[in-house]
Amino acid sequence: MKKLLAFSSCLSLLLSASAMADMRISGYGSIIAGKTLGTVDDPLNPGQTRDEILTADFYDVGQYDNDITFNAESILAVQAVVDLNEKFSVTAQLVAKGVDDFEPEFDWYYVTYQASDQLTLMAGRRNIPMYYFSEFSEVGYAYPWMRPPSNLYWWQVTQFNGVHAMYNFELGDYSNTLTFFYGNEYSDDNVEMLYYDKLYGGNARTVNEFWTDITGMNWNISGDNFDLRFVYFQNDRDRETIQQDGSIDPYTPFSQTFIGLGGSINLSQFTVLFDANFVDYDDDLGTEFPTYLVSVVYHWDDIQPYVSYSKADHERTKVPTEDLEEHYMLSFGVRYDFMPKAAFKVQYDKFVDQGDVPNGWAYHGDSRTISMGVDFVF
Repeated sequence: MKKLLAFSSCLSLLLSASAMADMRISGYGSIIAGKTLGTVDDPLNPGQTRDEILTADFYDVGQYDNDITFNAESILAVQAVVDLNEKFSVTAQLVAKGVDDFEPEFDWYYVTYQASDQLTLMAGRRNIPMYYFSEFSEVGYAYPWMRPPSNLYWWQVTQFNGVHAMYNFELGDYSNTLTFFYGNEYSDDNVEMLYYDKLYGGNARTVNEFWTDITGMNWNISGDNFDLRFVYFQNDRDRETIQQDGSIDPYTPFSQTFIGLGGSINLSQFTVLFDANFVDYDDDLGTEFPTYLVSVVYHWDDIQPYVSYSKADHERTKVPTEDLEEHYMLSFGVRYDFMPKAAFKVQYDKFVDQGDVPNGWAYHGDSRTISMGVDFVF
């Protein structure tokens, strides 16, 4: 309750400030409940069973088990944009998540300079534009599903402090946007990495994840019935696992390359959404992660039934690649826009873990999950 009051107080301050400055206030939220539907053999403890678990939010470890919860994905956010003059603006976004007990946090804050009609410069904290839905992955109202498939959107770092340069131009009948970005992220007390340390029986006090020299570009091209985005970036990665006694586990830094192509295609009453990505490490194992998503949505007035399939794999090019991490998710659901700025959704997810159990790669486990809720914007 105290944290909800803190969020309300921060919101009141923003609204009060908007009355005294050239400020625009908007926001979004999701109130979602869900649960898994049974038990499964525990892949990390042979001979034992446990509740099915679906990790709906890898970054914050928002999970569903056999007990109904509203905390895994529920979120409230408000964004304020202050126009300093015709060219400069400042944006701040305050977010409170159920998985964090609705602790309010400013997760976006950046300054924007409109250098020309075509060129926009931004500096500050934003999401890393790695996936097609990355920059609005928490805005449930912006897409048909309950969430983008979590077995694709699973990285332990999703935001960074840096700079963006966006250039808009026309190429024939198509609108184009080129975005170049650079930045760093020092994720102290990384929730996801600490969770996996404990899952495998570790005793870490904290895990710090460092992504540095994040350098990349996006090319977005859209026409009458399609929108496509190509992304490429690379960065250096390091990790600091601090044990309870203060000792630090050894870790070998490496760099990674991320390549992706995603988009949407509108075909009469159908929309096809897709996202294909390939991540390559320059480590001693030649680690690779090919992933993809395909989803079909049918539009029937205010109702949108949909189906989606997402697949993630883990391969190694310098050592045998058998018996590693591998899983897919098959989802069915329906969205109903019952108000101009609010939608009700219900979704069933079947997660199948194809990783090797003896080698510990099937750590997710199979699951069946039902979730429902309301997404809204204002």
